[in-house]
Amino acid sequence: MQNFNLQQMSGNGYIIIPKLMFAEYMKNCDNHEGDIEAFLKLLMKVNYSETEYTDYWCKKSVCKRGESLRSYRSWSDVFHWSVSRTYRFMQGLKSKGVIEIISHDDTSALHIRVVDYESWVSVPKADPDSVKRQKKEAKEKFLLFWNEYHNVTQLPKENIAKAQREWKKLSDKERELAVGHIEEYYFHQTNANFLLHASSYLANKAFLNEY
Repeated sequence: MQNFNLQQMSGNGYIIIPKLMFAEYMKNCDNHEGDIEAFLKLLMKVNYSETEYTDYWCKKSVCKRGESLRSYRSWSDVFHWSVSRTYRFMQGLKSKGVIEIISHDDTSALHIRVVDYESWVSVPKADPDSVKRQKKEAKEKFLLFWNEYHNVTQLPKENIAKAQREWKKLSDKERELAVGHIEEYYFHQTNANFLLHASSYLANKAFLNEY
């Protein structure tokens, strides 16, 4: 079983999927899942909120968020595995620090806790400094376009707010093209009276024109 390293796995960002959609997919999944599929099922099955369980002997146990209280056989049914493979899988997760196994004197059920459960199921908060840096970089890129466009076309700098709105709609690649093709657009216009303002240049994606 491969190592689970949350920092490495989260390095490329997150995909947010509704739990019901994911549950439907897993329900129709091949019965020969690997460890990754099994771990995703485990994340789906542990408690999303604190729950109180009453066992066969009427003993009550509290199972907190990110925990689960069920038998190895019950988990084997979830994973479509044998009990022995399920046992090895759980023990492997425990040895790697992915889960904790909580012992009880009054029950034979398997009580597990997912370590750093919130990190697995919650959207990570953006670093404030990173957010500021990204906003600054985005503003600088727009101003580069804004100034370059008007330096080349010599049009008056008007409707900057509208141009900013159109700029935000573009992909990173389109923004590169918008800046890189300003001169090409300008030199192919035969009448300066029909030059587009910056916002219209972006909205019409005139930087994609073929000449």
